[in-house]
Amino acid sequence: MQYDAKQIEKKWQSFWDENNSFEPCEDTSKDKKYILSMFPYPSGRIHMGHVRNYCLGDAFARHFRKSGFNVLHPIGWDSFGMPAENAAIKHKLHPKKWTYENIDYMRDELKALGLSFSKNQEFATSDELYTKWEQEFIIKMYEDGLLYRKSTTVNWCEPCHTVLANEQVEEGCCWRCDTPVEQKEMPGYYIGITKYAQELLDDLKTLEGQWPSQVLTMQENWIGRSEGLEFKFELSKESRYKLNRTFTSYEVFTTRPDTIYGVSYSALAPEHPIVKYIVEHKLLPDNKINAILEMQKVSERDRATQEKEGLSLEIDVMHPLTGEKIPVWVANFVLSSYGGGAVMAVPAHDQRDFEFAKKYDLPLKRVILDASCEDNEAPLSEAFTGEGVLVNSESFTNLPNTKAKKAIIYHFEQNSYGTKKINFKLRDWGVSRQRYWGAPIPFVHCDDCGLVPEKIENLPIALPEDVQITGEGNPLDNHATWKNCACPKCGKEATRETDTLDTFVQSSWYFLRYATNHKKWQTEGISKEDSKYWMDVDQYIGGIEHAILHLLYARFFTKVLRDLGYTEWPPSTRIGSWTWELPNNTR
Repeated sequence: MQYDAKQIEKKWQSFWDENNSFEPCEDTSKDKKYILSMFPYPSGRIHMGHVRNYCLGDAFARHFRKSGFNVLHPIGWDSFGMPAENAAIKHKLHPKKWTYENIDYMRDELKALGLSFSKNQEFATSDELYTKWEQEFIIKMYEDGLLYRKSTTVNWCEPCHTVLANEQVEEGCCWRCDTPVEQKEMPGYYIGITKYAQELLDDLKTLEGQWPSQVLTMQENWIGRSEGLEFKFELSKESRYKLNRTFTSYEVFTTRPDTIYGVSYSALAPEHPIVKYIVEHKLLPDNKINAILEMQKVSERDRATQEKEGLSLEIDVMHPLTGEKIPVWVANFVLSSYGGGAVMAVPAHDQRDFEFAKKYDLPLKRVILDASCEDNEAPLSEAFTGEGVLVNSESFTNLPNTKAKKAIIYHFEQNSYGTKKINFKLRDWGVSRQRYWGAPIPFVHCDDCGLVPEKIENLPIALPEDVQITGEGNPLDNHATWKNCACPKCGKEATRETDTLDTFVQSSWYFLRYATNHKKWQTEGISKEDSKYWMDVDQYIGGIEHAILHLLYARFFTKVLRDLGYTEWPPSTRIGSWTWELPNNTR
């Protein structure tokens, strides 16, 4: 029999369309299967990565339908973000027009492939209705204390007058104009994901056997739980006077309290408040001030790959146990986002500290002996980071270093020198983006009331369409009729927030929107009843590049929305099994 592809495929695609063959039924007594493929960015054309992954999901969906299950197999569009603005500049089109024309074209391509997606549950994250509910979630997070505003350091391009994402910085320069990027402090909005760090870590155990072990390890390392000691380095009397008595001490966190007697210097991040004060008040020679300013221009991500550099701040702190003076340096390897931006440096037992000390001829103090080494007096060629016995450590000498950790922490706590502390590498999630094509952050700035969330009944705060995207700054800043508004609290003249949300916010709850019957979309962002039936996702198809940010944020959002009362999920949640094939599958 000759296969006439055009005739046969058109016939059955029309039949499926007319009969709603791929729509889930509303009979919740049936066993269900939720098959979820990571949704695509509407870039304009489907590529083979899309085809391969969506065929995988389609095979699961068709199999389970044939087996009698009620199947939810949705598709949507991750449609906000930088590519649309870039295309608007290049093609002189409005981002909305470019985006929705691409969606129409790509939808037809998916349909031509015969993929069995639900058409009723489809949406784009740039739809105003989707934005409405997302903005409500953001307001509820703010009211719950989970979302807050603070100043932070960002990538800034002065000629383009805009903030750049890390991906837009190429070899330290703006991707558009090739101008060196500066590090600039600006206010932004943050979501307190660190409040959920331990729960996110603990619940990885529920995913064992469900998700690839590689992914669980990646998330565990990203969260980065560490136990240690937090204490204060007191500034010497002379150093306090040099800093005009503005500072008396600073806090340090270490996972190696067993090496406390091996400290030979302390190092501060270039953004540490003491370093900033020294720069602002020119308390060092000009050449040192300029060197620090150059360090501050480099992002933390880029500094991680640079050669270790630093300079003496010409101040000292006192060792908390011996009273010895410890010189303080500024160093590019110290991150302001972890442990307060200050470290105690033990070059004999930390490789990073060792390399820095060798470069600047700083002393090395051995305080742990390597039992397997025949000559512990020989010069070190690298830091010794293994287990051993303490030496040169006063009353803790001869203790195994593993026991000394607990003993030294106990000593600090008993004498009120410091406390046991749990730290995480995970940082709170910065969700502000200074660009047009994104969901507006629903807040208003009022001279009398301060930061005020918009009234729920006024949502969505939609983007104005009469803008020109030039690549120079955020057009919302210059849109007077949209930006100027009345304060929702007092009614006086106020200014609307012009930052928009990170697109990862949209991709952190889309699967819950899919699980809400489209007939309820006008009145509910997420249906408790529907999500209780459809969740967990039974099969997820996505790429390994989703392992950390997207899937970590998605797990985080499920917990937040549970705590805000939008779902009735149990405390430990998971997104079913996971199939991943390609490193670049859908975006």
